[in-house]
Amino acid sequence: MRPAESIPTSAISRSQALRRGLDILCLFTDERPEWGISELAKHLNEHKSIVHRAIKTLEDVGFLRQDALTQRYSLGFTAYQMGVVAARTFGFTTSIRTKFAKLSEQIGATVYIVVRDGDANRVVDTFETSALIRFNSPVGTRIPWNRGASSKLLYAYASAEDVQRMIEKHGLPRHTDRTIVGKRAFLAELQDIRARGYSLSDSEGIDGVLGIATPIFGVSGSDMAALQATMTATSISKHRRREIIAAMVATAKEVSALLRPRSA
Repeated sequence: MRPAESIPTSAISRSQALRRGLDILCLFTDERPEWGISELAKHLNEHKSIVHRAIKTLEDVGFLRQDALTQRYSLGFTAYQMGVVAARTFGFTTSIRTKFAKLSEQIGATVYIVVRDGDANRVVDTFETSALIRFNSPVGTRIPWNRGASSKLLYAYASAEDVQRMIEKHGLPRHTDRTIVGKRAFLAELQDIRARGYSLSDSEGIDGVLGIATPIFGVSGSDMAALQATMTATSISKHRRREIIAAMVATAKEVSALLRPRSA
């Protein structure tokens, strides 16, 4: 690799422009899907004219689109297409997706596939049940790092150093009165999840909501994913809860066995 001083100024400039464009795209999230140019310039600490050029380039290739009425920008169709492709790279075949769909009907609950995404977690696939009462988290939904069954499961299988980093950086935010916010109790919970092979969240993430999550190994682009089911906590007996856990564990193991040869 050439030393930095031998790299042409034009190449450095192009790299900076690319990085600026990527930084802009990363600001469009579920929490803030629309931005104005002045807001972006202030947030990025860049001159408005520089941000304007980057925005127009992204708009030209379809990554951003401008609302004619508000003049604000949101993600465009090209970004959507890439998101669809990214979701498909997790590699669930039709037969595997059929297994998830059958599980959803069997347990009478919506089933989600959740993976780690930076310092948060994200829903990358969802399978709706035909039950009258169901919960919906669309593909792309961002989940705080310590909220709910899937989040606890993903970090139960993470390294101790990774968990410690997240606690130091983000703490253990409280989502309900039952959220585990003590470090010692949280680490003990992760250890228990790893030992039993599934995670439970009874009103810890959302009041009145029961979440159950089991690990899927060998998912393309990720070491593992969480298979989560969400349902009303008060409507599930202890016996029915055990049945649901057994069905989810069985499905997760079956899918992991199908994925592992490919990942290896």
